[in-house]
Amino acid sequence: MPRRARLEAKPQDTNGRRQEEAMWVRNAWYVACWSHELEAGQILARSIIDEPLALYRKQDGTAVAFEDRCCHRFAPLSKGRVEQDDLRCMYHGLKFAPDGRCIEIPGQPLIPHSAAVRRYPTIESGSWLWVWMGDAAAADPALVPPSIALDDPGYRLRCGRLDFAADYQLIDDNLLDLSHLSYAHEKTLGLGAPQWADERPRIIRLERGLRVQRWLRNQVRGYLRRDATFDMWSTYDFLVPGIFLLRTAWYPPGTADGLQLKPPTAAPLFLRCDEQAVTPMTARAARYFYATGARAADIDQRQLDRMFAVVEAAFHEDKAIIEAQQVVIDRDPTRRMLPTSFDAGPTQFRRILAELVEREAQPAQRMAAAAQAQ
Repeated sequence: MPRRARLEAKPQDTNGRRQEEAMWVRNAWYVACWSHELEAGQILARSIIDEPLALYRKQDGTAVAFEDRCCHRFAPLSKGRVEQDDLRCMYHGLKFAPDGRCIEIPGQPLIPHSAAVRRYPTIESGSWLWVWMGDAAAADPALVPPSIALDDPGYRLRCGRLDFAADYQLIDDNLLDLSHLSYAHEKTLGLGAPQWADERPRIIRLERGLRVQRWLRNQVRGYLRRDATFDMWSTYDFLVPGIFLLRTAWYPPGTADGLQLKPPTAAPLFLRCDEQAVTPMTARAARYFYATGARAADIDQRQLDRMFAVVEAAFHEDKAIIEAQQVVIDRDPTRRMLPTSFDAGPTQFRRILAELVEREAQPAQRMAAAAQAQ
């Protein structure tokens, strides 16, 4: 897949041909970490779309995200020190307020107006710390995808994260085509459910993503009864830049046919929740955040632990095959992939990314054209 990620990236070829450049949308909320990973007094170094960040908390707990580069001698601020609400660079002692302004230069009373570091907008929602990587003026809290907090009393959830040595778009592709569950996860998530590779999903275009839905009939689920089968409804939203919000619900047998495969409206017998976020760190590295669980009334801690063990095993299966896929791709970047009918989701989502990247590039292109005309 792509080598670099810039706003001027060319639109993605939707017919299977790999592009020369990555599709990184800047005007989007990216998951930087789980909220509990950023402790008071700590500075956390993170990289998102190839931009190093330094994150810390103010005394009231509010998260601050700076460019991880002091404006003086470019030392990483993640090597600095938190002092109340401020961050001090521990190379020559410059101190920065939470808005990025330098407020102290040791031995120099005059502080230039240009002495500042970039601050990125942040929001904490659903136990994730989100960072807006684009134009700060365009940061819209309404665009933060909804997710369940780990401490929500209505659910039992466990979480984790995993790093991939691969283009993040390959992970997005994986999540947008769950037919792979029948094969890549035949002994884990796909156990006893070969229909994943047979049932075509319904794909609905959203403003900044896709909704993918399908019924699987006659499923055995140990969470309910091992000697009975149920109809399973799967629906998930996949949102820019790579947020996967899945709900899997089990109903009495015959429900799917009774509804003529339309979405259910009644409460399910069992409701499972899976939420994941794919964050590109560099062109060949991505961090994968995940949480899994169910309604608190549907599952006990022992069952949750078993469920989570299966999920972690499956995600390591994904990691192995996606990293191997990346090696093959890099061996010959000119080779064309052969699309199948199950590639509708990945193809449509890459088109959405391409449209957003192109839209972000247009103001810069207009400015360049105007400058040339002068």
